[in-house]
This record gives sequence, structure tokens and C-alpha cells, in this order.
Amino acid sequence: MKWQHFDIVRKELEGKLLWLEDAEDLASAKARIQELASFWPGEFDVMDQQTHQTLAKVIGTSDTQSSTS
Repeated sequence: MKWQHFDIVRKELEGKLLWLEDAEDLASAKARIQELASFWPGEFDVMDQQTHQTLAKVIGTSDTQSSTS
């Protein structure tokens, strides 16, 4: 069985990443970034801890939410 965990990060100024938490499965991680974007403006990504690839992204704004993934 392959071990896989996911990091949930928020993009900050100048492209820096702010690590928020981790998740054990991709579905939970995607749901969490949707939740975060609903009340916190900014870009939230789900990243594979081993490959550092971005697997999902949500951009939350102060008045609306848009999702790209």
C-alpha cells in the first residue's frame, strides 16, 4: 500500500506558501480548501507531500468563490 499525504497551503505575497495543515486523503483535502476559501480570501492549494505537485487549487475572494481544479 502506497503512503500518501497531502499538504494544504495558502499562497502569500511574493509567491510564498503558508502551510496550514495536512490531510490523509485527497477528497478531504479538496473539501478543506473549499471550506477555507469560503471565509478567507486567497489562493489555497492541495500539494502531494512526496512530489510537491499541486493537485487542487481554489481561489476565494471576499464576495465570491471560484474554483479551478
